Amino acid sequence: MAHRPWSDLPELALLAVLRRLPSLLDLFAFAGVCRSWRSLLRSSAALLYLSSRPPLLLRPPRHLRRRQFRPLLAADGSDGFSLHALDDLGTPYRSLFPVSSAAADLCIAYSHGYLILLRGRARSDPVLADVLTGAEILLPALPPDGFPFYYGTLTAPPASPDCCLLLFYSNCTLMCCRIGEPHPEWARLSIEKGQSYLARVLRFKDRIFAISNFGKLLTLEFVPEFKVEPLDVGGLHPPPAYDRWVFGPQLVECGGELLAVLFVQEGRPWITGIHVFRLDFGRMEWAQVESLGDHCLFIDCAGKCPVSGVHPSSWGGRSNCVYVAAPGCDAWVEYSLDDKTWSQSSVSSGDTISGRLLPPTFRAQSREPRWPSPV
Repeated sequence: MAHRPWSDLPELALLAVLRRLPSLLDLFAFAGVCRSWRSLLRSSAALLYLSSRPPLLLRPPRHLRRRQFRPLLAADGSDGFSLHALDDLGTPYRSLFPVSSAAADLCIAYSHGYLILLRGRARSDPVLADVLTGAEILLPALPPDGFPFYYGTLTAPPASPDCCLLLFYSNCTLMCCRIGEPHPEWARLSIEKGQSYLARVLRFKDRIFAISNFGKLLTLEFVPEFKVEPLDVGGLHPPPAYDRWVFGPQLVECGGELLAVLFVQEGRPWITGIHVFRLDFGRMEWAQVESLGDHCLFIDCAGKCPVSGVHPSSWGGRSNCVYVAAPGCDAWVEYSLDDKTWSQSSVSSGDTISGRLLPPTFRAQSREPRWPSPV
């Protein structure tokens, strides 16, 4: 058979193939054909393929998992970071995220495709790491204040000219770095006292919203100057018992709506349910949602990056469900908003555990290490 110049195929034809790949295994096979195909995949995968699939779950290697108070379930035998697709949990794929420096890293969040890491003994060297390609963006060192950061987020993708990295370390102060500037520097920004800790930040319809660990909704503005505006919104009353450090309120966009997600703990040492609320901007009121329609939610407690999915049946998922990743679980835990029950599929065994409560490994516990943990 005559030699075929696969690397010379037209880009439009390759994009058509990429759109039709049925599994993550096919995606890796596509990348292994040649350098030009791999380059096309890196530039197009997020938009053409990954955006229509469930989020990939990043699991740390076994020797890093021992740092947790309670170990994860049985390991899959990998010595590196592994990626797992929700529609094929039993098949691990190798992440290019380097293991050598991970033991000294503190992962405080995941945002716009990047892990937000703090390196060095003083946790003063911020790094943005792409778990798919292993690429890293190094940022200026933080001032030597020694404050522990509890949350971080990007306001836009790093390539965007208005991208800011926000690092929160108290209930009234955060550090901000404008990544798009030629010589980025850190600026200390102040929040009015009494706002409590900010649990999540989300860009929604060209506005940046934040929710505190007590359920207070705010907006953040950076141009022409930094400003925080509390919003008078009713209808949201977070339960007082849940762990606000790990299981704090979540903000997520779903079907063009702004949703708030609350974990419920009713007199037991573990989470018993999930409540979802929709913001009615006309009345400025949170209204509880009983059905997500043909959507599902993915809540990442460690990476703090909740997202929504549409038509989950196309990859074997369930509509009107909330998928949760958290310290102590090796895969997604599924909560059905229809019958209010939990189920978990194990990466290691492939078994499914069903019941009305989360497994004991998913209990709320203040200050539990967020890294390493499935992200």
